[in-house]
Amino acid sequence: MNAALLESVRWSRRRWICTVAALFLVQTALLLYLGQRGTRMTPRPLFRTGVYLAADDWSVQQLTQLPDLSDPLLLALPSLRGFSGQAWLQLPAHNYAPDRRLETSRWLPLDEQALGQTFSKFIASNQLPPQLTSDRPLPPLVRYEPNFPNDPPPQNSRVRIEGELARRPLVTPLSIRSWSHSEMLSNTTVQVVVGADGFMVTVKLLTESGRRAADQHALKLAADARFQPLPQATHGRNAQQLTWGRLTFLWHTLPSPTTNLSSGPTGL
Repeated sequence: MNAALLESVRWSRRRWICTVAALFLVQTALLLYLGQRGTRMTPRPLFRTGVYLAADDWSVQQLTQLPDLSDPLLLALPSLRGFSGQAWLQLPAHNYAPDRRLETSRWLPLDEQALGQTFSKFIASNQLPPQLTSDRPLPPLVRYEPNFPNDPPPQNSRVRIEGELARRPLVTPLSIRSWSHSEMLSNTTVQVVVGADGFMVTVKLLTESGRRAADQHALKLAADARFQPLPQATHGRNAQQLTWGRLTFLWHTLPSPTTNLSSGPTGL
């Protein structure tokens, strides 16, 4: 029963075509009936008034020969070639002659008494304080003041022990001699290393005095020097208990015999 109803509901091809055509005709009719209809324009009225140039044959012939007669703007805009060119576009030139009368010069009177008053007022109102450079105290002058020692110069050579070695006294004194030289000898410094038993381990020359013999003598004295041994040391040398120090030899310089001879009288 349901299949029979479905077969009866289906439209045929012809029925579809007729239905679509009927809808198209109905829509076209509605558009023509309800659409806006245009109004016809009224015809343009004819201009029945005519403009004719009242002139003789010669004037007409001259006008037709004008080169700018075909220009539509000849009468609308001002132009030098139009009818208004001779009227107001070409203005005549006017010769202007100004009056050259000059007024005579009138000089202002000069007041000789007022000369320099402005400058005097400026100086009086802008006074600067004087520079008081000379009133200040003068800075102290750096001068050399020699410092002469009060102690008399030593009469013999001596040695000075420095460093950690100064805490260990010498067992045997050093026999230090004086040296004769033309100039004063400088100090000789020897670096020494002393073992725990008081004997010298190494000696090294640090500064020279200016005379090789004096430096070699200082090295020999430093190598032969013996210091007080350490309490815990044995007779053998212990490399773990070394004492470093410096021996500074302060030389006593004697005048050289050649210097004495040269300083004496040379005449015979």
